[in-house]
Amino acid sequence: MVKRNTLVATAAVGMLFLSACAGTSEATPEALPTGAGASDATCDASQLGAITRCENFYEDFWPGIDSQLDTIYETAKATDGGRLVIWDWYEQSPEVVAEFNKRFPDITIESRGLTYNLSSAIISAKATGERNTDIVSGSIVTTAPMYDEGYWEKVDWTEFGVPEEFLTIGAPEMVPDSINGSLMQYNSDKIEVPDSLDGLLDPKYEGKVSIAGYNPVVFEAYGMAEGEEAMVDLITELKSSGTMQLMEDQNTPLSSGDVPISLNQTLFNPNPSLKVAPFEHAGVWAQFSGVNVDAKNKAAAMLWILWNSYDPDWLELRMTDERFATTQVPYAGLPQSLFDQSTGLMKTNAEALLLGLETGAGTETQAERDAWIAMVGAADEALNG
Repeated sequence: MVKRNTLVATAAVGMLFLSACAGTSEATPEALPTGAGASDATCDASQLGAITRCENFYEDFWPGIDSQLDTIYETAKATDGGRLVIWDWYEQSPEVVAEFNKRFPDITIESRGLTYNLSSAIISAKATGERNTDIVSGSIVTTAPMYDEGYWEKVDWTEFGVPEEFLTIGAPEMVPDSINGSLMQYNSDKIEVPDSLDGLLDPKYEGKVSIAGYNPVVFEAYGMAEGEEAMVDLITELKSSGTMQLMEDQNTPLSSGDVPISLNQTLFNPNPSLKVAPFEHAGVWAQFSGVNVDAKNKAAAMLWILWNSYDPDWLELRMTDERFATTQVPYAGLPQSLFDQSTGLMKTNAEALLLGLETGAGTETQAERDAWIAMVGAADEALNG
């Protein structure tokens, strides 16, 4: 399971004070591979909120990307002994690694799951000269401090065939690899949910809503739409009325129906009674991957990023194979036909997030990044202060 969006940005800022004392890594980063040139294809574009979808991605863009993967692979397996180091919120599962190695067998993946310690581990490795992660990742809000500190390699991904329309929400060196967003999870045997956060103020929902303290992002898009004061007032009233309870374990009372509504994100519980629904002023955001400027195997990082983000065979497995139901929903800029084949939990999550985008969900963008960060900070203070 990946929850790269749940780390509060203000905590990451604190971690980055460590970098003021960071020395230069003794490891010499490898040079980036050179792309074969930007695609001359024109994106068959439609809009899902802030996200541009290219319906012709697999016909006109993917062949150019795919043709370069073998060249990148040759460089990757000849670099640092073919070693690829990935640090993320959670460790990559053996099943995911096995799928990657079916096509790229000579790359050895070393993965660590660091949850809240991810940023500090990367900073510490840079300071001490230890082998660092080859990949950096997260949402626009959670990656902001490390982006500003220069941890993202300035890769021109269009030179490898990625549509320029994919690279406008985040910074150009950030490859959008998936989406996530705020959803109401609910036990459909016990309750129905309103279509807005304000609707939860109805007395019938008293004591029936949970949220984790680390998840103030649930309210960020509401604040961006209605203003910080209105957002703080809503959080305060939901808490003071007894409607909303802070719970670290939301899953157990959700499944039992004791607390049948969970303000959360994508659902990873196969209980057939559990559903998810978007709501007015929900947030649906892109998540990104990039090459760590201190990577020892930049080619391997690029290989993983392009494969994991866009490879159609791999994404088909994610959409249809329950072994991969807890991976994130693929990037919404990819064709609708990819999502149409989804089954099980992936279908549940994908349909809810895409519906959210279609009905006006707020989306973090690089241009408004600081405003989103400030709103998350205000929501965090109201929720946990």
